[in-house]
Amino acid sequence: MQLKLGELLLQQKLITAEQLKEALHNQVVYGIRLGSALMEMGYVEEEKLVRVLSETLGVPFVAGHELSSIPKKVIDEFSQALVIRYQVMPFKLERNRLGLAMTNPNDFKAIEEIAFITGRIVQPHISPDICISHAQARYYRFSEGETRYQQIARSGTDKDLAHANKNETVKITATQENGERLNVYIPVQFEDFALLHSFTEEDGAKQGKRLPNSFERACVELAEAHTPDDAADILIGYIGAHFGTGALFAIKGDQAEGWRGMRQGTPIENIREMRVVMAQSSVLKDVVSTGNFFLGQLAGKPENQHILKIMNLTNDAPLFVAPIIIMNKPIAAVLVQAETEELGPRLNRLQMLIKKMTLVFEMLTIKNKILRI
Repeated sequence: MQLKLGELLLQQKLITAEQLKEALHNQVVYGIRLGSALMEMGYVEEEKLVRVLSETLGVPFVAGHELSSIPKKVIDEFSQALVIRYQVMPFKLERNRLGLAMTNPNDFKAIEEIAFITGRIVQPHISPDICISHAQARYYRFSEGETRYQQIARSGTDKDLAHANKNETVKITATQENGERLNVYIPVQFEDFALLHSFTEEDGAKQGKRLPNSFERACVELAEAHTPDDAADILIGYIGAHFGTGALFAIKGDQAEGWRGMRQGTPIENIREMRVVMAQSSVLKDVVSTGNFFLGQLAGKPENQHILKIMNLTNDAPLFVAPIIIMNKPIAAVLVQAETEELGPRLNRLQMLIKKMTLVFEMLTIKNKILRI
């Protein structure tokens, strides 16, 4: 792709052979893409470059200025972990369609995994990695990576900056220690540095400084699960971290068998010894037979009491119970202790994770059938 791009730019007389040679050298030295090297060296304009890339790859492009005004809801929904893992930049969200800036929009594996993790339809757009890197720095507070672009920029750029109009300023809004808002005027070239002062601890929690067993990490690990036991470990680990107590039951014939369990964040050692008879009335029988989830306190039935005893829960413990159904067949059920007033987004994410786990089981089932053919 790199040589082809260089040849195309040469054919269209957008660069010279000498400029291409120098850019290829800097590409190797600084580990960036050819197009970005040419842009930073001032040899090709961004608009012309992205149009060539778009026509070559047959995908739409997104320009750098479009990555400078991304809605906050898009950033909040797309974690820093995903940005780092796939080196992409989300820039718009329309209904269930996620616009994604990528240096390689033909990376179908990345697109498929991001779609799986986010539950969105991904629409890839081509964009130079320099534009993506600057957007990541602006919205996710990345600091590393920018210097490699600054280093290859021609010395003339620094001279132009030194002679820039010192009277040109930009207004930013700052918050004083007493909570009052204050407008401050600073030199325009320092605008991005000023953004760092508005980065709070709360922002950090939203943009990547997450729990080890975060929703995003669980989704990524589910996508990489090789066996049903792997998937079960991931789900119960998430439940242990975010809910404390829960269990996963495998539905086998006329009974539900304990598969994985957590009690106050600690694995339940004897969970595999647990059996619930599906012929008798219980919350597991209800969710499996109806395909619907249950939320509330369990009725005082013998099998329900058996579940509460194994889980070391009281009769008034609020529970969320949901089936896992693949190919119209219930194969498992999830039981989680969940305080109703604390649920909110946590329950929505748990349901999304259960849905993704269903997809994992379906894929593993299909894979095993293929291997047996």
